[in-house]
Amino acid sequence: MVNKEYYKKYLLFLAFVSGMAIMAVEISASRLLAPYFGTSTFVWTNIIGVIMAALAIGYYIGGKMADRKPHLEVILKIIIIACLILFSISFITRPLVEYITGNMMLWHSASLMIFFGSLFTVAILFIFPIILLGAVSPFIIKLLSQESTAIGHNAGMVFSISTVGSILGTFLPTLVFVPYLGTRKTIIFFSLLLFCTAIFGLLKRKWLIICYACLFFLLIPKFPAIKAQDGAIFEDESVYQYFQVADENNLRLLKVNEGLGTFSIINIKPGQIMTGSYFDYYNILPYLNGNEKKQDVLILGLAGGTTSTQYNYFFGKDYDLHIDGVEIDDKVISTAEKYFNLNNSSLTVYNFDGRNFLDYLDKKYNSIIIDVYSNQLYISFHLTTHEFFDSVNKHLKPKGIVAMNVNAVSPDSPILKNITNTMLLSFKNVYIIPIKNGAWNFMVLASENEIEFTDLNKIENIELYPIFTDTINAVEKVSYDNNFGYLTDDKAPIEHLTDKMIMDFIFNSM
Repeated sequence: MVNKEYYKKYLLFLAFVSGMAIMAVEISASRLLAPYFGTSTFVWTNIIGVIMAALAIGYYIGGKMADRKPHLEVILKIIIIACLILFSISFITRPLVEYITGNMMLWHSASLMIFFGSLFTVAILFIFPIILLGAVSPFIIKLLSQESTAIGHNAGMVFSISTVGSILGTFLPTLVFVPYLGTRKTIIFFSLLLFCTAIFGLLKRKWLIICYACLFFLLIPKFPAIKAQDGAIFEDESVYQYFQVADENNLRLLKVNEGLGTFSIINIKPGQIMTGSYFDYYNILPYLNGNEKKQDVLILGLAGGTTSTQYNYFFGKDYDLHIDGVEIDDKVISTAEKYFNLNNSSLTVYNFDGRNFLDYLDKKYNSIIIDVYSNQLYISFHLTTHEFFDSVNKHLKPKGIVAMNVNAVSPDSPILKNITNTMLLSFKNVYIIPIKNGAWNFMVLASENEIEFTDLNKIENIELYPIFTDTINAVEKVSYDNNFGYLTDDKAPIEHLTDKMIMDFIFNSM
């Protein structure tokens, strides 16, 4: 005869592990899809929506099944089936995504592919196992009610303990498992943990089975690359993102998540420094801020160090150049040190959040460069607000200039207008430069002083001459536009403005 107290503790522990596994899978799902679809609000909406729908169905089905067959063996077998499906997800995601996206190529829209591709992928991978796991809590409540008439107390205990498990399932993958094991092994770990818990209540020789399961986990071989990519030479995951280093057409790229976001570029062709991207335009700044031979430069969003490398090349010899590079992702820093020309005598690297760094260091700069995209097209909102730009202004020397890269479809794009309006609250002069051959890229410059762009005509530099010409021909001074708002720490809907821009672009292109 089974000890009732032991039986109750086991059921509650099962609820705890089940809640932890469900949340760990949900957190890991975003990281699993990031290399293919990014981590935009579109993707998160699909993940949360699909999993919540699956749980709702699972709760209902679990309650019905528990009333029909209130036996422990039934729910344990359901859990084992769910765990086996979750275990397989790490191996089938890549071919599934390639099949789905391959059949969506005719849509000719990356944004539609991201939204519907992630929706279909999440639904196929997670609906069935999450429905099965959703049945666990109502089933456990039913089983406990057979041993006690305190149904309300038992239900409260199950939901409370399951929620505590969910809390751990939120923090552990993010802080421990994903950084050290990777996303796929994280899903495998939590599915095996729940699997072992179910086996423990189902079979004899329980501890032997658990040891075998753990041994199997330890013997899992190294997985192939997460994402197929021609020219890929390195990939890794951090607590912030998936990233990949790839060589394409004499360029080395640091790509994040699904690849729409390229954080850094260097030219690997001998004797070449220009990248053909918006990074090249940052090199005009020392010529515009008075061309002082002592240049203190701050880069918020250092990544692989494209800008610091170019600055050291163009100004490291003839100028007294000091660059402070701030990068929040320490894994990106170590990757850049290995695969990019990050280290140079002009650069000091700080592993900080950009805004916190401004509060940390009381120093003034000739130029402050802001390139702070946290995910593909999304600027970190706290680095776009009125309060932030006030802080930036306080760290500029006289004639100092701040430069920011903004992704926008046109000069009238609401996100660009909101940012320039916000900068005009902190600076007297704001300019935009549409980047030639740069899809959706605008360089935004701000200063307390009028900037004389025609001074670039006086500079003799063959490599930068095309950039000078493009800047002089394209630069536009902007005024505050009352048709749009501005951004504050209290209200900075960057994600909403970006998503609206993407959706408008999609519908206008159809």
